[in-house]
Formats: sequence, C-alpha cells, structure tokens
Amino acid sequence: MTNAQLTAGDTALNYEDHGSPAPGTEPLVLLHGFVGSTADWSGVLPELAADRRVLAYDHRGHGGSAKPGRAEAYSFDALEADLGAFLDTLGLGPVDLLGHSMGGVVAQRYALAHPDRVRSLVLMDTAPEPSGGPLSLLMRPLEMLVRRRGMGVVGTLAKLLPKPRSADAGGARGALTAEQRDRQAAAFLATDPEAFAAFARALRSYPPLTARLGGIACPTTVLVGAGDKALRRGAGQLVDGIPGARLVVVDGAKHSPQTEQPQAWLAAVRAHFERLEGPR
Repeated sequence: MTNAQLTAGDTALNYEDHGSPAPGTEPLVLLHGFVGSTADWSGVLPELAADRRVLAYDHRGHGGSAKPGRAEAYSFDALEADLGAFLDTLGLGPVDLLGHSMGGVVAQRYALAHPDRVRSLVLMDTAPEPSGGPLSLLMRPLEMLVRRRGMGVVGTLAKLLPKPRSADAGGARGALTAEQRDRQAAAFLATDPEAFAAFARALRSYPPLTARLGGIACPTTVLVGAGDKALRRGAGQLVDGIPGARLVVVDGAKHSPQTEQPQAWLAAVRAHFERLEGPR
C-alpha cells in the first residue's frame, strides 16, 4: 500500500494506492462522502484490492488533504476538477468509479462530462438531486455553529460510527477494528469547518442531474442501504434514469453499507465487476 500526497491542479490531495493491476481490470477509484475520508474504506480495502488496483483519496477540506479555509474553495465544480486532476496526475483512465453519498454526486457529474474516462460506475447511497428531508433542515443551524466553534460541536456524531462486529456476527474480516473506527472519528473532526458549511449548503442546492442520467452509458450498479430512508428514493431515480443500471439493496445497512454490512457490500461490488470481467 502507498499512502502519499500529490498536487492535483491547485490542491494537495492525500491518497492511498492499494493492490496491483490485473489482466482485464481497470483501476478502481473510491470517492468518499461528506465529512468522510479514506478511513471510510479501511475495513474493506484489503479484500477489495486482492485482485485489482484500488485508489482512494480525501476530498479537499477533508482528512489529510489541503484545507484552504475559504468558502469559495469548496464546491462540486472544485471536487469534479480535483477528480480529473487526480486521474491526470497519476496517468489513470479509463477507471471504474465508486462514489458514496457526496462522492456519488461527483462520480455522476464526472461520468457525464468525461464518458471516455469512466469504464463503469458504482453509485452508493447517493442521488441525482438534493434529497431534502429533516436532516437537511437540521444542517442549517449547524453550519454557523461549526464555522464559529469548529467540528467539535458535532463531534458526538463520531460516536455513531459502527462498532466492531464479532466473528459470530459474520463479516468479521471486513468489519472495522477499534483502531479503524478511531481513524474515522479523527478524520471527521479534522474536516475544515468552512468545507463543512459549504458542502452542507451544496448538498441542499446542487443542480439536479435527473434529466441528464440517460447520458450515462457505462455499466452502473446502484447500491443503497435498506435503512437509508433519505436516499432510497434517489437510488430509484438513478436506476430509472441510467440505461441498464442495476439496483442492489443491502439489508441491515443504512448510509454506509461498506462498514455496516461489509461482506454483503463486497459481494455486491464483486458482482458488479463480474458483469464487466467475468468470474475471477
């Protein structure tokens, strides 16, 4: 595994590079969600990278990547540009993209703008338009609090991260350890307060992509946790709008199936690649 930083355009991005290229595969790039980081994938990366090259990076303002500290530096346009610069800097493409939540919006945008650079998509717990709901309203007062007092005011949310699962519960090889869970919590608290506020607003107001989904021609799997009530509708919109898209609902999971039901998540991702490459 390589853990390093690179300068992509005007931004220093912290990234991880796992596994090795294998015949018939393309690099898989993982895009985490709002207030996430590369730590979000730590419980599944070893198995995911067993037969392919897998890369993950922290979005600007998140994890170990650059934190400009200016609201105007944080937008979906900037995240899309960062993805393109990341691929260009490492000489990657075409790639398979897996985007979670906010990262799924970036993946949709990039696939529409650069269809020649994306072999396939996995869109996880995301939507083609703002999902709204009570959580969206709750974020409004938090934005000002976080900008004034830092991420500590919502630090208690880190306590909601999944606990390690025992071998008896199943999926122990992919479950988070206490160390990995602490790494997620530390990355959450390290999010730039300006990034928190700017992306919280962007997630409530980004231009809908729903009418453009027919332009995504690559093989697509839509993953969603059975308990992710806010994004089940968005998953349905993606499946209805993207030609040939397949829906996988992960039982026992909410917004982060890769940590809540890691073995079911891995099985779904492997099934996606079997569609492209055949059984391995």
